[in-house]
Amino acid sequence: MKVFIDGENLRHRLTTVLWEERLIDDHEQPFNFDITALLVDALGEGPEEISYYTSRVKQPDFEIPEHLAHKITAIQEQNRRWIAQLTNHGVRVVKAGNLKVHDSARCQHCGKRSQILQEKGVDVRFATDIVLAGTRDNIKHMVVLSSDADMIPALEVVRATGTKVSYLCFSEEMNHAVAQSTDQVVTFSRQNIIDVFNSKERVLNATA
Repeated sequence: MKVFIDGENLRHRLTTVLWEERLIDDHEQPFNFDITALLVDALGEGPEEISYYTSRVKQPDFEIPEHLAHKITAIQEQNRRWIAQLTNHGVRVVKAGNLKVHDSARCQHCGKRSQILQEKGVDVRFATDIVLAGTRDNIKHMVVLSSDADMIPALEVVRATGTKVSYLCFSEEMNHAVAQSTDQVVTFSRQNIIDVFNSKERVLNATA
């Protein structure tokens, strides 16, 4: 069994739950979390391989507002810590896209645009890799942790090869279209997240 994870969505969910439960002080606070333990808790067995898809985070080569540059620097540091932690837990980290600065849509009131951060490229690499895993590697069971409906065509290709596809998702955010495109739905709950967090070291030292 191989697991493919849309990393940014999972980390956002973990952070939100821990913050709502007052287990971390804010969304920027680093914390220790064993993703493998969460998967074992939900799936009932340990995966053969875990692939975690995330973006490269770089400062743009053009001038941006100071507050946005500081935000990117903070995200870079968070990613450094998080990726090191994943690697220590035996997770394969795939830097598949880039976090880029883009102009937003025009404000309906003032007509101005603002600069925002947007992840690009991860979904394409994610879909490509699950198709290759099903068609080339002939794996028997694939678990996909992504609720992006854009993945559905890729999931259908994988299932056509005879590979069993399980959809793993947060119980409060199931995408029913994705669920219907897989062989099995497995969920993890808010309590699963809390239990895994509480079973490990809590918050990382700021100087780590």
